[in-house]
Amino acid sequence: MMTNSKAALVALGIAAAAVTTTAVAQIVTTNVVFPRGAVGTTLAGNIRGPVTRDYVVRANAGQTMRVRLAGSSNVYFNVLPPGSNDTAIFVGSTEGNSFAGTLSVSGAYKIRVYQMRASARRGEVGNFRLSIAVDGRGAGMGPGMGGGMAGGNGLGGLNGMNSIRAIDVMTERGFRNVDDISSGNTQYGIFYNPRTRVCAQLTMANTRVVDARDIRQHPKCR
Repeated sequence: MMTNSKAALVALGIAAAAVTTTAVAQIVTTNVVFPRGAVGTTLAGNIRGPVTRDYVVRANAGQTMRVRLAGSSNVYFNVLPPGSNDTAIFVGSTEGNSFAGTLSVSGAYKIRVYQMRASARRGEVGNFRLSIAVDGRGAGMGPGMGGGMAGGNGLGGLNGMNSIRAIDVMTERGFRNVDDISSGNTQYGIFYNPRTRVCAQLTMANTRVVDARDIRQHPKCR
């Protein structure tokens, strides 16, 4: 028979698990794909209570990322580097509503939009507009091929190409498909060329390639 103290501990454990699950579920993630030919985009949205929004932007080392937030005064944003779920390279609540910096590593950056805990507990709503831009030559890019297009690594001319045709072209150039990731209407194909050792990512949406870049490293690029 369970004592009252043991029952209380079990109840606390169940409550803690429920809180943890809820906290994780309240992060809404969106993959950002720039319009064809553009180096940036502007997103509009809102957050209510404890909801946090993560906007994922893929970029290369050496590129410049610029982020600007406008809207309700209770809304902030942080920038998290690839692989991080909590440590930020920019904290909006102390550093302001705009960020600009040269990226040190390639990968998926999270732009996390949130409100402070006190506002969240009161269930406040915040509206915002988030402007994001990534430009400049990243690591492994050919001259004049900004926005993720690389000329000297076998990825030239793929931007805007039909997705099926682009995959055929990659095969013709010596690449093999090693991984695929889907998010909503966007697909990410990872390709590796054993001869040149280029690890590439094709971002595809609406049957077209919207971005082709050398991401340099991936667990299956070997």
